[in-house]
Amino acid sequence: MRLLVSFTARVCSSSLWLIVCSLGWWGGALPCLGDDGWEGGIAFLNWDNDFTAGTDRHYTHGVHAGWFSRDDHLPGFFKSLSRAIPSLGINVQAQKWGLGAGQELYTPGNLQTSEVILNDRPYAGWLFGNASLQRRGQGSFGPLAMETFRLDFGLIGPPALGEETQDLVHNKKARGWNNQLSTEPGLVLSYDRKYRFALRSRDDFWGFDFIPHAGVSAGNVATYFAVGPAIRFGINLPNEFAAGPAVPPRFGAYLFTAIDGRLVLRNIFLDGNTFQSSHNVEKELLVGDFKAGLTVVLKNVELTIAQTWRSREFESQKDIDSFGSATVTIKF
Repeated sequence: MRLLVSFTARVCSSSLWLIVCSLGWWGGALPCLGDDGWEGGIAFLNWDNDFTAGTDRHYTHGVHAGWFSRDDHLPGFFKSLSRAIPSLGINVQAQKWGLGAGQELYTPGNLQTSEVILNDRPYAGWLFGNASLQRRGQGSFGPLAMETFRLDFGLIGPPALGEETQDLVHNKKARGWNNQLSTEPGLVLSYDRKYRFALRSRDDFWGFDFIPHAGVSAGNVATYFAVGPAIRFGINLPNEFAAGPAVPPRFGAYLFTAIDGRLVLRNIFLDGNTFQSSHNVEKELLVGDFKAGLTVVLKNVELTIAQTWRSREFESQKDIDSFGSATVTIKF
């Protein structure tokens, strides 16, 4: 199991750019068309790493993969769950269920000492799976809306294979993993809602989207409230909020920026283990992200690259953090 996860992490991280390029070539070999296509199945692979900022610290690496079903193809449990949850402020017109998995790594800034660094965050790995319910439809006051319920479950500590993954992905031996957070099961229940306000040119070629969101998360891994807007500008913007058949396929490309502010009540990667004493630092209650990037849509493939800048997460942190992301999304 340890070899399998470590090998997977290396393949996902070191080869993701090759995958992106290959899919880009494949998509380019097809007619230059884009496709909303959000009523079908969706699969994605996302890779985060701070090497794009020239650093190797804090949130330093993450791999996330997931799948969503075709619209309204929910198994019995998810149908019952959706019926039991009131749809407040949204006329549900389409639903999906999804599964995913991921791994995240957190380290202090100094990787060359085996001693605990009291004024920096602890080493930690987080290996998890998740299940999601997504509902889309017309919002009660006009714009299209999308809400997502998600349950993350997994392990923190040595079973998350943070040390093995960092050795493989970064080709650098960090000496302090003996001080990482102890083994602890993790559980997080989260909810997020987005609205889409769209402006289009007369021929619908150029477009501008304003997408505010609000969310909440509760669990021993993370408990917070979040809010923020996103802006997209480009040609033939896909409409992830739509329900029903896709529009005629077209090529698309757009730039985007997003701001996310969080009131953080619990962050195990800063507060330390829940049920036993461990290394911890004094966290900041207010944390913000600024994200900017580019997405290219080639028929049923979307390629995204982005950079995120994150404000200080704990009181003794001197500088903001930054990391890059690459995402491949396939609609089928």
